[in-house]
Amino acid sequence: MIVDIHTHVFRPEIDFGANLLDDLNRCGVNPAEWGDVGQRHLETTKAADVAVVFGLQAFQTGWNISNDMVAQHVAKASDRLLFFTSIDPTQPNYMQELERSHQDLRAVGVKMAPLYQNIHPTDERCLELYRYCVKHGLPILFHAGTSFISGTYLDYSRPVHFDAVAVKFPDLRMVLAHLGHPWEGETIAVIRRHANVYADISALYYRPWQFYNSMRLLMEYGAQGKVLFGSDFPFTTTGDSISNVRNLNDVLGNSGLPRISDEIIENIIHRDTLNLLGLNHPAPNGQ
Repeated sequence: MIVDIHTHVFRPEIDFGANLLDDLNRCGVNPAEWGDVGQRHLETTKAADVAVVFGLQAFQTGWNISNDMVAQHVAKASDRLLFFTSIDPTQPNYMQELERSHQDLRAVGVKMAPLYQNIHPTDERCLELYRYCVKHGLPILFHAGTSFISGTYLDYSRPVHFDAVAVKFPDLRMVLAHLGHPWEGETIAVIRRHANVYADISALYYRPWQFYNSMRLLMEYGAQGKVLFGSDFPFTTTGDSISNVRNLNDVLGNSGLPRISDEIIENIIHRDTLNLLGLNHPAPNGQ
């Protein structure tokens, strides 16, 4: 079974603030190129058996994606989509939103992005959220590593800070997105020492040399079993991500450098992500 742990849905014309649009423009990204994100998400995520879906609430950087909208989207393919709510701990009603999303909207996990939300992952407001997630068995997927956004502290996204979270909350299931690039070494150091901390490889194949070296480092530390498959739709698609992960050795050419084995690659693509994160298959009789 293939699980895409990392997919977004949003409506740029409604959900993006002026500062986010400015950042996208500065980086040469035109949201219109993504087309109808919701419809394309329903079509392209069929390349996986299950996909985790979230928006992002990060008011500091202009992400204003409604959890209700994401939950409604998931309901359109409830046999294969799982809803993760996004919570911004800098907002005064963040715990109420977490409880509402979990109890009323049936969220099965949480998406957080300290860099986007401009909050340190060990801030007391975050700790309150983690306590709720541990109590109710909700995994958290964190954005980790760099981003194109401006005006916030990059340090808040350093993978090493999630080590302190894992020490305080050893039962909290966590996923560090994007292998924390460009600090993959930090991410590997964190995931290999905590039983319930994982990383995903979403949006890494764009930089094939860095991706290859990251995979070699994972192997040298024996941590490849702690890595999950993810795409980062709509910045890419599930199918394109699967193909390009399988082709990661193409960067080697005739260099003679050691290949990443097909077994390791396929194990990541087919990892039992639902079981590792304590999630049920969305279909009543799903396998």
